[in-house]
Amino acid sequence: MTESITVSPNRVSIVRNHILSLLEEGTIGTGDRIPAARDIAETLNISFLKVQQAVESLCQDSVLHSESRRGTFVQPNWQTRVLPENMCVYNPVDHFPWIPDMLQLISDSIPGLRSTYAFKRGMVELRTTSHVLTEYHEYMDLSEVLAECYPDRGLFFDKPFRPFEINGKIVGIPFAFSPRVIYYNPAIFEQAGCKLPQQSWTWNTFINCVKKLKKVLPAERIINWYPTPHLFLTFINRAGGQLFNPKADDPVTIDSPEVLHGLQLFRQLGEMLDYAHHEDEEFRQDFFKGKAAMHLSGRHFMDFVIRSDFEDWNTAPMPLFEGGVDYTAQATDLICIRKSCNNPQLAMRYVSEMLSERVQDYIGQWKHNIPIRKSSAYKSLDLDDPRDALFAIEVAKISTEFNLEPPYPGALMLQGISRILRERLDLEASLKELAQVARTMLGIEGIGRQGASCKSIFYASK
Repeated sequence: MTESITVSPNRVSIVRNHILSLLEEGTIGTGDRIPAARDIAETLNISFLKVQQAVESLCQDSVLHSESRRGTFVQPNWQTRVLPENMCVYNPVDHFPWIPDMLQLISDSIPGLRSTYAFKRGMVELRTTSHVLTEYHEYMDLSEVLAECYPDRGLFFDKPFRPFEINGKIVGIPFAFSPRVIYYNPAIFEQAGCKLPQQSWTWNTFINCVKKLKKVLPAERIINWYPTPHLFLTFINRAGGQLFNPKADDPVTIDSPEVLHGLQLFRQLGEMLDYAHHEDEEFRQDFFKGKAAMHLSGRHFMDFVIRSDFEDWNTAPMPLFEGGVDYTAQATDLICIRKSCNNPQLAMRYVSEMLSERVQDYIGQWKHNIPIRKSSAYKSLDLDDPRDALFAIEVAKISTEFNLEPPYPGALMLQGISRILRERLDLEASLKELAQVARTMLGIEGIGRQGASCKSIFYASK
């Protein structure tokens, strides 16, 4: 671990940050020569020796490489390097303006920490559900760190932890979480002659609204639809399905009637929207301007809405599916630390600060999902506002049965479903083929029991 993470920022770390910022801003890129050391020294008013030390440290980190008499250049794949000062966040920092101020809050305990979205990995990270579950082997077990920092687990909601407690290890600590709901524009609903969504509205009612909305809006402004996991998994979950069920004789349930039903409804919606969609940011802006009807998301979307000054909006639960369940998938922001971290102090400080009352209260003020700390969540939720109170109601309906972690080939299955939906392949046949791939992979691992639907020579050989 470099000194920049354990002491106040020094001149070497200032130079490192300057060069890294040039990379992240796109001023220099792969293969480019960085500014000469003497130019950097003059720009920053820092000695040439300190600049050389910083450049050498970035060469050691494989971000840069020096060529005799030619200069120093940016390495290919520099974005994949894990740097000791980097906190990797899941989206561009500009989308989450609370991140710089949050870093300021923890700067006294973790000096030198910098947030990044250009680098794909950091020594410490904020990640989302599917990423952590499908790549959990990359992260250290935080059980002992959490117990040392917070012996009383009762300070935090327990249920959101469950998907990330794997084989007795905590691979990610929930920082904030949320059920998913539908944000909607009442004015557009009334313009289209739709009844406003009720607590127990059905899929048929929802689809009839979509039909009416198509008469007053372009298809791409009705609701955010795209074959991305956080959306289609919500439909699968609502239909009562899951991709894997470790408790079953055949743990592969990708081709179950429930999963098929959820994806059929997801595709039905896509067909009604003519498979048209805006990019996320473009759709958000349409909603904030009163030009889009609905947006399916977690509570973090409320942060965007409030900052937009758009006031004519409301929230509703997902519609109920016939034969489905009144469950919602959990959206989670997770604290993670790479296994390559060899600084116990960093791990302790990061977990301690991120779960502290002041940081949790701060994130609660922004309404970025629901803070995992109970006292901060209670301060954050406005139960007098029905739009926010809905999240408190829906929390009880959160399902935590993801089962995406290896040895279950969750990442591959998510990619497969995305392709099935994107290329409009036959759902039933494609899911059966995808399921058989999963069964064969699990058979190689020796997982599951032989059954009528487990058609794999690896199972048969048991």
